[in-house]
Amino acid sequence: MRKYAISAALPLVFTAVAWGSIFDAVPPAANQPLSAPAGTAPAGDAPVRVTTTTSLTAVKMQSKLSDPALFKSVLDYSFPPELSGAAEKCSQGETDECYFSYKGFEQDPNADVAAAANRELAVLSVQRGLLKQALKHARQAAKLLPDDPYPVLQSGWILLEMGKYKKARQAFADVMYLTADFEYVSSAKLGSAVSFYLAKDYKKAAEALQYLYTADPYSISLTAYLLGASAVHIKGSARLAPVFLQQALEHDSNNYAAVKLLASLAEKNKNTLQAWQYYATLHALDPQNARLAQKTAKYQKELGAKAEDYLYYLRLETPIAARVESVDSPTVRMALYGLRGSPAPAVLQSVKLVASGPARVQDEKLGTVKNVAAFQLRQLVYNPQTNAVDIMDGKGQVEFSAKRPFTFVLEQDDRTLLVRDAQMQDLFAADLSDKELKGALTVIPQAGGMTLINTVRAEDLVPALLAARAQDVREEEALRALAVVLRSALLAEVETNPQAAYHITDNSEVFKFNGINLVFPNLLEAARQSAGVRLLGAVPGVYADCGPLGADTITNTQTKPAYAFSPANVAKYMLANPPADLVSKPQDSTQWSGVKWAYWIDAKDVEERLAQKTKFGRLRALEPLKRTANGRILTLRFTGSKGEYVAQTPQEISFLLGAGSLRSDFFDAAPFYKGKNIRSLLIRGYDTGLGTGLCLQGAQGLAKQGLNYLGIIKYYFPEARLLDTKTGKIN
Repeated sequence: MRKYAISAALPLVFTAVAWGSIFDAVPPAANQPLSAPAGTAPAGDAPVRVTTTTSLTAVKMQSKLSDPALFKSVLDYSFPPELSGAAEKCSQGETDECYFSYKGFEQDPNADVAAAANRELAVLSVQRGLLKQALKHARQAAKLLPDDPYPVLQSGWILLEMGKYKKARQAFADVMYLTADFEYVSSAKLGSAVSFYLAKDYKKAAEALQYLYTADPYSISLTAYLLGASAVHIKGSARLAPVFLQQALEHDSNNYAAVKLLASLAEKNKNTLQAWQYYATLHALDPQNARLAQKTAKYQKELGAKAEDYLYYLRLETPIAARVESVDSPTVRMALYGLRGSPAPAVLQSVKLVASGPARVQDEKLGTVKNVAAFQLRQLVYNPQTNAVDIMDGKGQVEFSAKRPFTFVLEQDDRTLLVRDAQMQDLFAADLSDKELKGALTVIPQAGGMTLINTVRAEDLVPALLAARAQDVREEEALRALAVVLRSALLAEVETNPQAAYHITDNSEVFKFNGINLVFPNLLEAARQSAGVRLLGAVPGVYADCGPLGADTITNTQTKPAYAFSPANVAKYMLANPPADLVSKPQDSTQWSGVKWAYWIDAKDVEERLAQKTKFGRLRALEPLKRTANGRILTLRFTGSKGEYVAQTPQEISFLLGAGSLRSDFFDAAPFYKGKNIRSLLIRGYDTGLGTGLCLQGAQGLAKQGLNYLGIIKYYFPEARLLDTKTGKIN
């Protein structure tokens, strides 16, 4: 092993399908080691005592996973059947028809029907940017059902969105007279804190945020961010801002706003290294952003040639696995160094290769052109003068030049090939970490560089795919279930496109390959124990965390809420506590971000990303158009002062709102206005990915309950069949 260039670096990684961690590690703030940040949780359910001694943070974490107050829910999802047709129009993208269908019931003689219609109209009006109209509907619902706390809470948030902070706080206070339920109370207290924050009364905001910071495990990352953002403006507390921002990232590594503010603070404090790392991370997520590109280039220039060493790239000197037995199975062609957010591989300028056994260089027409001994370094360099790839020895002498594809072939099937020091023009377009391979490596020269294709047996690839997707899954049966799903997805790709130049990339939506050097024995065993089992009749998807409601009929709890889709019910669901028997609940009671999450978003960032798409101007409204049956957002209309744009996929929505940091397509948005324009957004959401396929944390929970891997697969794929390829038997 040569080096790990990660001493204080941020990784530049994003997994689109899982929408999981974009920041797998974060650098410590200046003079603030991460060993004891405010509110750090020990393993398990033990309460957390904050060690920072200041009036801003001298608090004690009381929330415990077993605390019934966190799981008790009184949110009512009842929905008059008269309104079901309107809700269906909303989900199908008939937004005007949906709106006017509800309008037809706002004066209904049945108070329940009229109140429900007005609640829906309040939500739809906010989405259209019609806040005065929204407030009228919320207040009418409260008048019709004066004992219902929800329309009062709804009124408070609408007043907050309008910028009427004092009136919003009064409405939130009124909620307390109607209920003591944790869900309502925490939402009202968050609204009150945000009202102070938006009014720039940061000291009162910090005081109000302490309740949530110490009592609500579902919003720790958001409140830690807001505490950090407030601390910047409080005299004598600015030094605490990085501590809270690091805390925000520890509890939710997708907290884009925290990284953005850390970048700004590093720049202000003239910390060139940290400014480079933070801006490089943001630039990698939003590569077309001119402002971020300028910041990154500035600090890269100041660091000079060593800047790349501070990125989160794994660097290896020689092969680690070195000798791994192969398993006979179909071959897969995998393109290496897949581009972020693209199905294509990177075009490299140079790369180094080291094999753990003897190898040969095979030209597609000339045959063997070079033999290479074990552990001898070879460098491949694109030559722009000849538009060819030069193969150089360890001393830099050219041994062979190629304009046609050629392949490094290992003479012994159980040996490996290390691909290291990959270089390309854009450092941030792909993860350029070193990685060790099985199989053969084909080099394809092309204009501007070369691409790399690894031809490998499917079963040799499965353990490494497991390593990249398993995250903190440790249960053997859950790992075996994941192995079956990944194997099935892999073989489906091969069979769907048998003649393709490559079937997958190492950074595709389903597959992530970091090298066989990162495989552990338990992953090899999971692949071996499940070998030959394949999923048929279902799309073999995977996502990291799941809440009570999936995108299909699958639930992860026996206490599924009586939920039916409507715009207001989505908003209610985002307030709901996860149930106590949720199979995907975290062991650490402060690590709920995979299940339930919330992000603060600066509207200027959204406008910058929309400006890359169209002439947009200032953000003025966000309106979901098409949804799934449960209410997940499939398409979203952004209305601006100069135009509008409709995002057509959940992935595009996630990019436009949070540079890809949104964890799933199941969320709602609270827009905060200044005049006609939105100044910031609060996004509240549930679970990760698209909510279909195998939920990894759910599989982990089911395994703990005693289900074997076949039972777990049947739980998440009830209509699928399982094929034993060794016997041909189908279950």
